[in-house]
Amino acid sequence: MVSRVDAKDWAKANVKGLWTTPTIPFSQDFALDEAGIRKNVDYIVGVKAGGIGFGFSEPWVLSIAERKRAMEVAIDAVGGRICAYLHTTDHSVPETISLTKHAKAVGADAVMIWPPYEWAKNENMIYDFYKYVAENVDIAIFLYNTYHSGVAMSPELIARLTKLPNVCAVKDAINDATHTIRTQALVGNDAFVNDPLEEHLLTMSLHFSQRLLLGTTSVFLMQSPHYQPVQEYYDLAVAGKAAEATQKYYELEPLRNLWKEIYSVLWSKSQATHPLAYIKYWMDLIGMAGGPVRPPMHQLSEQQKADFKVRLQATGWLEKLIPKSKPGIAA
Repeated sequence: MVSRVDAKDWAKANVKGLWTTPTIPFSQDFALDEAGIRKNVDYIVGVKAGGIGFGFSEPWVLSIAERKRAMEVAIDAVGGRICAYLHTTDHSVPETISLTKHAKAVGADAVMIWPPYEWAKNENMIYDFYKYVAENVDIAIFLYNTYHSGVAMSPELIARLTKLPNVCAVKDAINDATHTIRTQALVGNDAFVNDPLEEHLLTMSLHFSQRLLLGTTSVFLMQSPHYQPVQEYYDLAVAGKAAEATQKYYELEPLRNLWKEIYSVLWSKSQATHPLAYIKYWMDLIGMAGGPVRPPMHQLSEQQKADFKVRLQATGWLEKLIPKSKPGIAA
């Protein structure tokens, strides 16, 4: 557990590498799948992720009690093997604070918070929201800049927010590398700012000293405990081996294009949605626990599943990541 005053020093020592966050698995009758949570944590530890987050994917279809229970199970499953953060945003400010305090109580290192829509009307309101929450909790905070809030925070606002002692990292998830580069320049050493798109990782690592990929499913959808090609080219890039890193990066293009295709719905500036049903089915195919989405979200049809599976297999990467000799791969 990281206190407010230690947050920035902790981040400088620990917040680096490839961090990811899995979806919340449900059983076929839509109950919280606690065994599935543990299975996914083990898988991600096996992928050698630098850190793991939990709780963003479907908080709008869970009760507060379910969110807190999922936090408890996830942190217990991590067992201190890697750094762990939890998503604690709620549209109720008191509930955001309560969830954040619960995250600290169960042993999370940090929390990730994005502005709920009622507090994303203008940048002064967003600042007031974060400042109030930060002053009422004692844990490291990651900012999440996303169109799910209904607005993207400007580089200037993010720089202002990173002066808060708790704030030590920023997931700048609006699919705009120039925004991230500008934000990095303004924030300086106050926090780690990253573009979380794997598509941009090579450029950001080689040319802009990005040492963190924060909270993207590509870390486990495009890798496996058997083989970690993203980690491989990232390590080459960090070592300054640009040609070798670039070659490895482009080998992943077929798989990357499929990931980008299902995620295209996320980048709408006015109506950002999330490809949760596809993400969960992809997880099922590689031996993780995905399961259904909860209503009112829609399940994939059997035809959509069949079409997606064909496209995934056509990338040539499924067998590389999950050889048929390994348990768990879907037939």
